[in-house]
Amino acid sequence: MVKHSEEGFLQLAMIRSVGLLVGAALATQLPLPGKNALGFLLGGAFFQYLYFFLLSRSYRALDYGTAYPIARGVTPLMVATAALLFLDESLAPLQITGILLVTCGIFALIMKELRVSGSGILYSLGTGIAITGYTIIGAAGVRSVANPLSYVAWLEILSGGGVIVAVLLTRPLKGLAFARANFLRSSLSGVLATGGFGIALWATSMMPVAAVAATREVSILFASIISVVLLHERFSPQRVVAALIIFCGIGTLAVA
Repeated sequence: MVKHSEEGFLQLAMIRSVGLLVGAALATQLPLPGKNALGFLLGGAFFQYLYFFLLSRSYRALDYGTAYPIARGVTPLMVATAALLFLDESLAPLQITGILLVTCGIFALIMKELRVSGSGILYSLGTGIAITGYTIIGAAGVRSVANPLSYVAWLEILSGGGVIVAVLLTRPLKGLAFARANFLRSSLSGVLATGGFGIALWATSMMPVAAVAATREVSILFASIISVVLLHERFSPQRVVAALIIFCGIGTLAVA
């Protein structure tokens, strides 16, 4: 959706505004996260802004069905490594197997493209680093508070608020016109994005963060379907096999 939007930044602002509203509604009903969570919230918001920027750049250089899998594909191994270094979190052999299967499947999905677009690959890899950053910081953050949902709410407020303020300062009239023309579609995207991120972040308070990050890569399967059905990109036999490998990896994590 962001790829086909004439104003990708405005589309992003619309999606994030849903997160802001949800976060604000939850924040009024929950206790404050506490002072010890402030650094995690600011760090998480920073990496989210970096993610938004790099992902939009990736979509300019690569098709949606390639840029998104690269960005998500490097994440499981990066998160597993970072979790071991910063959270002292180790994995069982079956969990490692599942993560490796997911990673191999994702890179099989975009193997041809790796030999084609240098700048797009770099932006997508950078996006993966940003995802790793906000995932690790988010996991540490939700574990530092009594109520993980309170942390999620305030992170949504910070990450959404910054984007919306930027729109109001740089293009308020265009933003209003875009909101009127794309309200329903953007609202649905915002609900899905906010719900998916919130659930994953909450899950890291109870599960190994690397396992949660890898399980989230089921979104790659949906990305491939969207790229074919809505964006009319080719779904080759290579993509079919790769999708099956990803599915096997996620299944392995589910039983680990």
